[in-house]
Amino acid sequence: MSESINANVLKNFIVNTVGLDKLARNQAQKYDIDSDKFDKANENDNNFLELDEIVNDSDLYAQFATMYTEEMKEKSETEDEEKAKDEKNRVNDKSGAGAA
Repeated sequence: MSESINANVLKNFIVNTVGLDKLARNQAQKYDIDSDKFDKANENDNNFLELDEIVNDSDLYAQFATMYTEEMKEKSETEDEEKAKDEKNRVNDKSGAGAA
């Protein structure tokens, strides 16, 4: 499933999620990235993972792709609930049931 998510879409998601284009070692723990995975992906040997380092590491790519997929699913479910509520309100308004 993670392979089907475009790398640029995933990069934008990471920037929006993390708030930066780099992920610090202490921030990585927040996203359940253990230090071994962090070190494996950290090609520049600094205290940050850059977007390309995340996307180029299959484990981290899959982890963030899963987060992206879950967020999109939640967003879709919320939108569906709002549409159903709006439709119900429109039906009630047409039938006069919503009038006070």
